[in-house]
Amino acid sequence: MVHFSPLVPRRPVSNLTRQSASISPGRRPARYVTYLTTDTNDIMHRCLYVPEIARMICGHVRQMAQIQEMQSDDPSPVYEARWTLSGLARTCKALKDPALDALWTDLDSLYPLLTCLPVEVRRTSDGLIRVNRPLEPSDFDIFQGYARRRAPFMSADLLRLLSSFPCAPGSSLLPNLRVLSWPGDSDDVFPFIRFFLPPTLLCLNFPGEYWPACKQTFMSFLHIHCPHLKEFSSTPPPPDAADCISDFIIKAEHLASIDCGIPNEAAMKHLMSKSSIRYLTIGMPNDDQYEPAEDINLPTIEKFSLHAHGLDQATEFMQQIKLGSVSVDFLLGDIAPAPFVWGFFDQLSNSLDHDKLEILKYSIEGIVDNPRANQYIYELEENALEPLFVFRNLVVVQLENFRMPYLDDAMAVQIADSSNSAQGQDWQTDTGQLRMSALTLHGVGYIAAHCRKLHTLGLVFDPTDECAMLKAEWTNENIRILDVGASPIENLVAIAATLLFLMPGVKELWTKPALKNLSLGIGLMPVADRRAERWTLVLEMVTVFGSVRDGAKADGRAQARKDLLEELAKEGFLTTMRIKRGQKEASSEQAES
Repeated sequence: MVHFSPLVPRRPVSNLTRQSASISPGRRPARYVTYLTTDTNDIMHRCLYVPEIARMICGHVRQMAQIQEMQSDDPSPVYEARWTLSGLARTCKALKDPALDALWTDLDSLYPLLTCLPVEVRRTSDGLIRVNRPLEPSDFDIFQGYARRRAPFMSADLLRLLSSFPCAPGSSLLPNLRVLSWPGDSDDVFPFIRFFLPPTLLCLNFPGEYWPACKQTFMSFLHIHCPHLKEFSSTPPPPDAADCISDFIIKAEHLASIDCGIPNEAAMKHLMSKSSIRYLTIGMPNDDQYEPAEDINLPTIEKFSLHAHGLDQATEFMQQIKLGSVSVDFLLGDIAPAPFVWGFFDQLSNSLDHDKLEILKYSIEGIVDNPRANQYIYELEENALEPLFVFRNLVVVQLENFRMPYLDDAMAVQIADSSNSAQGQDWQTDTGQLRMSALTLHGVGYIAAHCRKLHTLGLVFDPTDECAMLKAEWTNENIRILDVGASPIENLVAIAATLLFLMPGVKELWTKPALKNLSLGIGLMPVADRRAERWTLVLEMVTVFGSVRDGAKADGRAQARKDLLEELAKEGFLTTMRIKRGQKEASSEQAES
């Protein structure tokens, strides 16, 4: 990371010179410092005076640091980027504003803003932030100088001292705030949210579960405070607070995303006439205390999510609604008998558009710790997936935490023939228990071969069982991720060689975490679960075998070319001619002959 030293009064400069930086006492060490020499008449390149280019450079510094942090789980690149942006801001006036905007663009606390004030700021053990003197009007001017920077995300530090700042009605301490997450919902803290509500706010989140009277009253005026709000999310409110949220949904004019439990019938009816709504998340209460709505048609919803405890709740809600969604996501809190799952899938074929649906996800929470997970009544039959075959444009299917031991090669053929345009399939990943599966490598290979657009495939199968001969053309180089779930494994080398043939481009292999006590049957001692470890070795073998295969192919092509040239030379078809200058015409005549 390069750190820029502040410029002295501007003079004609020549070029950038890089030298080793000296480390001063009390200063942060740096590998290099770039500074400007003053011995010729050159100046900074004029392209850097273009504000758009300067902002792109500063934004790139911040974005690359964030990418490195996500890849390595190390926050040091972000700290390095902040030092770099700080140095850029002090380099020259042309880079000051772009660098400061990039430096202050992401904040998760008000603490950095407060440390810019000429006061001593310290954190206490109880989580509060204290200063050593009362704040003055000059402090507010400094605060506003940094707060006006574009800050798209802010998680509120609940500071009572901010109430001493002059904040006129309709103004905000952070006038360019775009996204606000406010976790504090107590009576003595929530009212301070008024200091963080600029008219430009686009996204508001209330993760707290408590809904006092002041919070409910605030919802009645939210459409006035934030007229351009596009995204609103909160934890599912209690019944006494649900109506105030529904009233806000009716009054808001620009909402595009809603995640706040389940609105009442009037709000759901209102959404039918709102063309701006694109994302809708419904959270069903466990006690079924909500106002049901009938004949709801929402064709503009692009992504729909439903969180419910039981499958009967989800089925009853889907009976009352029609969606034109491209993506749907169902998250249930409990398992359901297999016939109910088939009925739910059948209801989806009536509630969702057959041509628009492209992504379907269905998962169950806490199934591993559920004592009923191993009962046979919860195992899906092979025909449970048939209602989903009516969706002609499904490209991603994820059915997680199901057990389908009856899924066999014949059903795999039907799945592949009905969804040959799919890009991702995760039909079942089991619960982690060691159970026999009727699906073999033949069925997996058929799906891989006939769904050419697949890039993700998830199936629990039995690679140890004998299967029909795999055909030579059954190769899909587009598959990058294979989720084997809780599939058993024994012959590692043979399986690795087969997967290299079926999916030569696979880069990731996912498995279920190892179980602590894996039981092979009633009355038998638990054994160590080594499936995840063995499947990891399989992926390493596939990588090694692929490298050896690619090297052998390259050597084979080189040897074949060499043999061909030698054979042509023996037959006299190849001659070597040296063309000198001035003999261009003669050489072209020889080439023609």
